[in-house]
Amino acid sequence: MLNRLLELMRNRRPDPAKGRTPNALERGMTLVEIMVVLVIISLVVGVVGVNVFNTYQKAQRKIAFTQIKSLGDALDLYKLTFHNYPTTGEGLNALVSPKGNEKPIIQQVPKDPWGHDYVYISPGSTSTTGYDLMSYGPDGVQGGGDDITNTDNPEGEKK
Repeated sequence: MLNRLLELMRNRRPDPAKGRTPNALERGMTLVEIMVVLVIISLVVGVVGVNVFNTYQKAQRKIAFTQIKSLGDALDLYKLTFHNYPTTGEGLNALVSPKGNEKPIIQQVPKDPWGHDYVYISPGSTSTTGYDLMSYGPDGVQGGGDDITNTDNPEGEKK
């Protein structure tokens, strides 16, 4: 058996004089077999791609929520220092350049995962913290069900 395999590896072409016919080791793949393999690979890539994209979108929402939570903590620290939250006009930049000679609370105000500025409104109308802080989500437009606010939980659902 081993000798036969070694002979096939040395001499790939059948020898008509010896009466041998090509076997599975010597035969190539047909077009149909190649097409079936390509279809299977395409289906696997499609399923994996959709799952990766959905996971990426969920991760962006969690990043936005975490940044909103961090900005909220910085706003609370601002309130402890100055006894009130920055006005809407002062905005989140008051955390970078506070009143007087105070040192900055944060080095820079981050943008949301989609590259938009966070929206800060004080006094707030929907939150119990005294301010509203939100990202308008991937579309960058208020409403549409994709907004993330400081009243959301990490999964993006309203409290």
